[in-house]
Amino acid sequence: MSRRRRRGRGGQVPILPFLCAGGIIFAAFLVVVLLNDAMGGQLPLPTAAQIESAAAGALDKLYGAADLVPQPVHVDGEVSVHFIDVGQADCELIQTPESTVLIDAGDIGGGDAVVAYLKAQGVNRIDLLIASHPHADHIGGMKEVVETFDIGKIIFSDVPDELIPTSKTYEGLIDTIAARGYKITKAKPRAVYDLGGGASLTILGPVAQYDDLNETSVACRFDFGKTSFLFTGDAEKENENDLVAAYGSALKADVFKLGHHGSSTSNQQKLLNAVDPDIAVCEVGYDNSYGHPHAETLERLLKMGVTLYRTDRDGTVVIGSDGETLSVATEK
Repeated sequence: MSRRRRRGRGGQVPILPFLCAGGIIFAAFLVVVLLNDAMGGQLPLPTAAQIESAAAGALDKLYGAADLVPQPVHVDGEVSVHFIDVGQADCELIQTPESTVLIDAGDIGGGDAVVAYLKAQGVNRIDLLIASHPHADHIGGMKEVVETFDIGKIIFSDVPDELIPTSKTYEGLIDTIAARGYKITKAKPRAVYDLGGGASLTILGPVAQYDDLNETSVACRFDFGKTSFLFTGDAEKENENDLVAAYGSALKADVFKLGHHGSSTSNQQKLLNAVDPDIAVCEVGYDNSYGHPHAETLERLLKMGVTLYRTDRDGTVVIGSDGETLSVATEK
């Protein structure tokens, strides 16, 4: 499976010769390291595992510097949910035979990459566009999405007036939505959107008003047959507590997109118990300054036996469903 595809841009210095030369040197060094490991580590060299970890991090930084776009990932199944690698930000694409849903659109400056990924998946219309909440790492690339695609319905969280951002990012998005003649629908708990073919998306929250923008995040659940996916944006403890109180075990889902990039201020044990996922996906940037995902969250998932995928390590994660079983493909 190809790792990434480069977006064409004139006037750039070709990096292929440098990558090839570097690859030869790296391969020769790796042979020496493997021989040293086999002899019990007699020479003061790093281990193969240490080199693998360092190389993965270096490649991530190289791809970012080279302005590369994630390569499309395809899986078997009648529907697919794409957790798109947009760094320290959120962006999820749901594709069914009849409908397309996009939840969030990455960070500022990432709109073109999101658009390129959507086009590579054959998207020409977005039936539901959901902004979980108006922080830049969730709506930063949404202006470009609205400019590019026909949109059926746009859903925003119901943010109190005193919390509505005055940033250029938010105001630019609002202006673009108005210029395209679209209207914004406020998220209404228990509203169900029929995506056709037995697929549906249900708005679960927020179920109350909050004084923190993260807490205003839209929570929604995608169902197809016997399989389900739960998304909670950056919802933290107040929002999570209210979700558990309102829905209890009805929050059960096979796949859970970790809240707030795996922060310990979200993903508390009572919510995880209610969701009881088999798979969790963390949308997170490599070597991010927040330390996401936090150790407390990872420990909770480990104790529950949840399989974790991370976009900083796995790249874009795509989970397919035939209504009975799930299949997973990763970019890396």
